[in-house]
Order: sequence, then structure tokens, then C-alpha cells
Amino acid sequence: MRKTKIIATIGPASLHPVKIKNMIKEGVDIIRLNFSHGDHEEKETMYNYVRTVEKELHRFIPIIADLTGPTIRLGSVDNFILNRGEEAFIINNQKGEASKKEIPLPNSLVYESLDTGDLILIDDGEVQVKVQEVLEDKIKVKALNEGEIRSKVSVVIPGKDLKTPAITEKDIRDLEFITKREFNYIALSFVRSKKDIQELRKKLKEMNADYMKIIAKIETQAAVKNIKEIIKESDAIMIARGDLGMEFPLEEVPAIQKKIAELCLRYGKPSILATQILDSMVHNPVPTRAEAADVFVAIGEGIGALMLSNETTIGKYPIEAVSWLRRIIEASEREVPPPRADGYDETIYEKFAKGIVLLAESVNAKILAYTKAGMTALRLSRYRPNTDVYVVTGDPNVARQINLLWGIQPLYCALEDINKALDDQLKHLKECGEFRKGDIVLLTVGMREEATDLARIEIIE
Repeated sequence: MRKTKIIATIGPASLHPVKIKNMIKEGVDIIRLNFSHGDHEEKETMYNYVRTVEKELHRFIPIIADLTGPTIRLGSVDNFILNRGEEAFIINNQKGEASKKEIPLPNSLVYESLDTGDLILIDDGEVQVKVQEVLEDKIKVKALNEGEIRSKVSVVIPGKDLKTPAITEKDIRDLEFITKREFNYIALSFVRSKKDIQELRKKLKEMNADYMKIIAKIETQAAVKNIKEIIKESDAIMIARGDLGMEFPLEEVPAIQKKIAELCLRYGKPSILATQILDSMVHNPVPTRAEAADVFVAIGEGIGALMLSNETTIGKYPIEAVSWLRRIIEASEREVPPPRADGYDETIYEKFAKGIVLLAESVNAKILAYTKAGMTALRLSRYRPNTDVYVVTGDPNVARQINLLWGIQPLYCALEDINKALDDQLKHLKECGEFRKGDIVLLTVGMREEATDLARIEIIE
């Protein structure tokens, strides 16, 4: 069983039920919808496609709603080339004139925060300019490289802690749409501290959707500085290498990735690696050797899930990208043992889960567990069991949520009696060939209220 999960983002290249079905059959475990692009009508179509395919394939597919957050973007301007050393002018306006080398930045807070010497990265760093002089009605900048200025592209000012809101008005409108549907995870962009996570939890509670789990996207210097408190406050962490690569020198990003992955292991929180996983496959049918090596390194660091973005949204080969990622993960997992770290903040419940994992590995047993809210699944995943783990639940939403967890295969059973539900799924797994004659199975419900009513071993006859 493949342990590391695959996330695919739906976009124009994959917006068809047949393509979504084929991606899931090739290995996609989780679907992401990016609310930075498109409208609610498009997202409704995507959502319905996924839920329809989910039923057809009898799978539990969690859907991540990725909020836009306080992103900074240029206004509208006819494309123009900015040569290295050339001067241009940033203006606080929705539109700019290309003939005057105007770069429209319609954001008063950001515009007024710019100072002489500030570095500005435009369009994911494709264009880099430095503030030369702050004038009365415009800001003079100088190009550090040659690039094209285009409308609506992203803007990053490294090291600048802008007092933007954690949740924007657009995010609230999107949340109103999201909370009326059965999304399973909310990804919060540009997190700076645990307060941002707490604010989103409060909003979800007000909208009667506090069952949705929160993924904190780590893409700012403040987030890296406050990483421990953010990990403890969040349900999962996304290492967003794209924006991290603009906030930090490029050569520092691999070490930051490794540090965050290790901390997620120690605190028992799922980790997701994003940006340029197989970026060459946007245009090519085969990934590069460097990309394969990058995935291998991520597996060795204990990353729980790998996310495809452009590869499946605008790429020419979305299904092939999923297939290649699955193949590379499977090959890597055969060579790299699951990494473990001494846990922080371990309670007796975590220690019980650790004991179950060690017992299962010592007798070469598969694990069949039951969970109500998903905590037993989370605890088992935390200790990276080197064996197959199946987790039964009576809640379809929980079944979807735990499908994000490393090494966890979700199962659903509507029976209220836990023992009967486990026995029912044990029978099902034998009938479908997952459990075979001679297999050893360790059944557990985890530890609750200082006790457990089930932890038994069975040998399949």
C-alpha cells in the first residue's frame, strides 16, 4: 500500500468528470480547488464532478478549498517589457499606461508601505525591481532583470510585514459558498501566526462548519518564525515552496522544507509539499530526473502528501503527471523506510497508538482500527507504521478527512456497534483479498478516557 498521499488541483486541463476519474484511478487521493482563480459557478461544477466520481469509484475523496488570502496583485496594464536597469513607476491605481512604464498597484496599504531600498518581486519573481525614490504621486523603481509586466500577476515584498487582514472580504464570500457544501479542508493562505488560524476557526464556528479542518500554508517569513505555534494550532501544514522561494533566498528553501517536515512529524500533524513537484510536465510527458530526485528527498523527510498544481490545472499531461508521481512515490517508499521523530506533547493516547504500531510491526501484522472523529487515525499515522493500516468510521466526512493522512486507508461502516463494525470490515477485507490466509491482523479502537475496550490479534484462516 502506498503511504504518501497525492493531491491534484482541478483546473481547465482537468475540468471533466472522465479526467477526474482517471486521475483518481491513477492515484489521486485528495482534490484541491483553488479559489484564487475562477468563480463560484466554476467551483460548483468542480465540486459536483468530484462527488459524482467519488460515488462511482466507491472512494472517499477529501476536497480542499484553498482560500486566496491577502494576496497582492497588479492592476490592469498592456503588457510591456522592462529591461534591466530601466526605470518604471508604481502607481496606486487600477490601470497603468504601458507607454509611461506605469506598474499599477491598486492597494493603498501596500503602496503606502513601500520605502526606498525595498525589493519587489512581480509575477512569482519573474520581474524584480528595487524602489529608488518615493515621490508624491508615484514610486520610482529600477529593474534588476529583464522581464514582462503583465496584468493581475502576484506581487511579493520580501521581509515586509504588511498589516493585511488574515481573512479578506473575498475569503468571507468564498467561505459562505464553501460552508454550504461538504468540503473537508480549508487551506488558509499567507498565515503569519496562530492568531490567523484561530480567526478562521471562529469564522467556521459562526458558519456552523467547525467540523472542517484547517491547513496552514507556510509561505511567509513570519510563518517560518512562528512555525511551532502554527503547527500546534493547525490541523495540517502546507509547505508552499513557491512563495517561500520569494520570501527567502532560494538556497535556503530546502533546509526550511526539511525543518518544517521534521516538526510536523514531531507534533503529529500532516504535512503537504507544494509547488513545482513535476513542473516540467506542464509541457512534457515525462518528468526530469531532478524532479524524481526531489520527490525521493521529500519521502525521506517524512512529507505526508505531495500536491500537483500547474501540472493538473493547465498542464498538457494531467493524468500522466499523476501516474508518474505515483510511480516515483512507490519506488521511493520501497527504498526509504518511513522516518520517525521523537514526539512532542505526547499524551497517554499518543503513547498507546505508538504501542499499537510497535506491536503490529513486531508480529508483522496489519492494523484494522476504528475511529469516530479521526483522532485514532491521526495518532497511528503520526508514528509512520511500516505496515498496512485500515481505519473504519461511521462518518463519511471523517472517512474523507483521514484519507489525507499518511499511510491510512479509510473504510466506512454504518453499524453503530464498534465491535460489529470492525468484524464487518474484517470480513469485507477478507472477501476482497486485502486480508489473505496467514495474515496477522491487529484490531484496535485506540485509547479513550484512560481505557480501551479492544486491542486483539487475529490470524486469518
